[in-house]
Amino acid sequence: MSSLQAFLASTVTLVSDDPWLRTVQLSLLGLGSVLVFLVFYATKDILLRTRSFPYQCGSILLVAALPMVGFLLYLLIRPARTIKERELETMLRRLLAEAKKDDVLEKKKHQNPSQGRKEAEKGASSKESPALASTARK
Repeated sequence: MSSLQAFLASTVTLVSDDPWLRTVQLSLLGLGSVLVFLVFYATKDILLRTRSFPYQCGSILLVAALPMVGFLLYLLIRPARTIKERELETMLRRLLAEAKKDDVLEKKKHQNPSQGRKEAEKGASSKESPALASTARK
């Protein structure tokens, strides 16, 4: 128990007895914590948004070198969507294009069923052997 008291006594001595100085110390501690959080947040965010290593390093250094202003600048220059959002959008566009193509084919089948039968008969007659086709013509 005495070792815990000794540890706490040494920690408390870091904080000043003067109330104004203590307020300044605790304010700086809070501000430092917020700035470290902003650097970690920007790091996590930029890693999710781009695979460009120079862009990632530049963004992290911007936030670390210019603490508050750098983070606001980072919010302005960062990519709008994450990598996964861009991949998802690409997949959705492909699926919609395929679905649209399938819908057009289905509409053509339903609008003109006789043409579909004629094309099927035409395809079947072209598959016949030339000898059978020549006897069918005579």
